[in-house]
Order: sequence, then C-alpha cells, then structure tokens
Amino acid sequence: MKKVYKSGDFEESLQKYGLTHKQSRLYIAALKTGPAPLQKVAAQAKLGRTNAYDAIHALIAKGLVSISMDGKRHIYVAQPPKMLKKLLREQEIELDELIPQLEVFNGRTEFKPKILFYPGIEGYKTAYEDSLTTPDKQLFGIFSAKATWEVLGRDYVDRAVEKRVKKGIHLRVIHPSVSRSPGTYPSSAGNLRDMRISPDGMDFATTTFVYGNKVMILSSKAEMFGLIIESVDIAAAHRNYFEALWQISTPDRELKSQL
Repeated sequence: MKKVYKSGDFEESLQKYGLTHKQSRLYIAALKTGPAPLQKVAAQAKLGRTNAYDAIHALIAKGLVSISMDGKRHIYVAQPPKMLKKLLREQEIELDELIPQLEVFNGRTEFKPKILFYPGIEGYKTAYEDSLTTPDKQLFGIFSAKATWEVLGRDYVDRAVEKRVKKGIHLRVIHPSVSRSPGTYPSSAGNLRDMRISPDGMDFATTTFVYGNKVMILSSKAEMFGLIIESVDIAAAHRNYFEALWQISTPDRELKSQL
C-alpha cells in the first residue's frame, strides 16, 4: 500500500534521510518558490537570514540546491527531489567503504554480545529489520500480522515485505488460528511466502523470527521491546520447534477452500 504524505510530514521525513530541521524547511521552500533570491526562500521557510544562509549552503554541499546569477544577485534553485536518491546512494557507498574498516575494530574485542535487547518503538523496528539480514535468504516466522500492525502500522510492515522480496528472502510463516484469515499476507510465489495457520486454540502474543544463527523476538505492544539471541544451538532448537508446528498447521490454501 503506497503511503500518501501530508504536507506536515515532508519535513519530518526528510530529517530521517540526513537533513536537519532547517535544511528540510528551506529545501521544501525552495521547491515551492522556484528560482529565487535567498531572502524570498527564507521568508517562505520562515527562517531568519543567518539560519537560512547556513542551511542553504549545507544544501548546496549536498547537491540539493544550486546557484545561478541574475545580474549581481544570487538566485537559488532547488534540484529535483529525485536527487535525494542520489544522496542516499552516495551515503550507502560511503557506508560500504566504512563498515569493513570498522569491523576490524570489532574483531579485536574479546567479548562479543550474543544477546541484544532493544527497548521502545525504535528498538522494536531495529530488531524487526535485522531479520532482513539473513545470510541464507531463509526466514522462519511465527506471529500474528495484525499484532505487528498494531505496533508498526500496516504501511511500515508492507514496506518491510517489499524489502524482503527485493532481497530475495523466502519466508515460511505460521499465523495463529484465532485469526482464521487466509487473506492476511497469504501464500504467494511472487512474494516468496508460504503461510500456514496454527491449530485451533493457539494464539501468539509475540513475534518470533528464526534466521541464520539468530532468534529474534518482538514483544506485545504493551511491553514494546525487541530481543535478538545469536546462538547456533538456540537457533537450531527454534528451527526444530518451528518445523514441528509447521507439520501440524494447515496450509492457508486448504483453509481457504474450506471457507
């Protein structure tokens, strides 16, 4: 489901991608005014000249604003929004170069955490998205999609599904019998998903993913935390639990034919 942004969402969204509050306001203002002197753009953004001057030059450095001349006046021109994707690609390239060098330091530490606790909504999201790092492109899940929507929202989960498919990660998932809803992210070859419904009487207050050597657990909305356990033995045990439950669960296509 495509998210429709409201006017007030733009600044907040741009800040997630590396722009400050003032830079976000000024870039949106520059888009609205078109080519214009700084005074006009600053007025549209409701920023003072000093703040606007610093922000506009930061945007120029990022390649999101350019300068042209009108006589002796500087005219500032917002670059097309698609330039934001170029900025993200450049950041990704920098990270690709930085991460292997940082890993050298990580490898020197004697203690490597095996249990990671992530509190709050941001921690919940961090743990959830770690499931998309599975090295063998296999993901095993036991959860209620509706319970996950309650915490993250349907749009967020839909986008995570798109990321998973884009990465070529196949999901086998067991949904609780209480939902009895084969239409909730059903089995789909195109979406790399096989779904089954657990036996009657089973419900899942938490979300569990098993991938690689990790077990990731997401709490209910009331408790709000994510937990990742990295252990060969524990991951293998949870895979066995999953397979046992998978064998006694009903393929959603069979359930749909019964409805």
